[in-house]
Amino acid sequence: MATTPKHLGNNVNSDGNIAQISFEPQTANLKNIKFYTSHLRFKCKRCATLCCKLGGPTLSLEDVERLKQAGYYEAMFLDASHGCLKNRVSGSCGFLKFDRVKKIYKCAVYHHRPALCRLYPFHFEKTSPYSFVVKIMPCKGINRQHGELVDERFIITHLIGAVHDLCS
Repeated sequence: MATTPKHLGNNVNSDGNIAQISFEPQTANLKNIKFYTSHLRFKCKRCATLCCKLGGPTLSLEDVERLKQAGYYEAMFLDASHGCLKNRVSGSCGFLKFDRVKKIYKCAVYHHRPALCRLYPFHFEKTSPYSFVVKIMPCKGINRQHGELVDERFIITHLIGAVHDLCS
């Protein structure tokens, strides 16, 4: 039997699911959503501890095109043998930058970042071609006091476009 991670408290079901969603493939409009939680909050701490320091994600064709349109050449960012973003020797993403003054991490390609980066710490498991169970990955930004409520508006505003990109 699955157990809920301690940092999530009672904000997910016993399988670690926070919601079930489906969307219209042509328009990326949300068709249906069922939440298993009503109080989950998220705000990135800019720590990069569990996301950007563990290597770059696998890239979709749309991700590659988006980075090329931003002025990067594939040789600069694509690890062709693995189909993912190039990593530093330390294992961190090649686009991860540390702001020493503010003591936070920044993404050098934030507005053009890959779909999987835009989704983290949310993970979407397909249940049918355009239906997904939404799970939460380990992240220090979960359940922060001043975090944004993870509700229908949050999913529409921050996540559904990236999920649609991955399905295209």
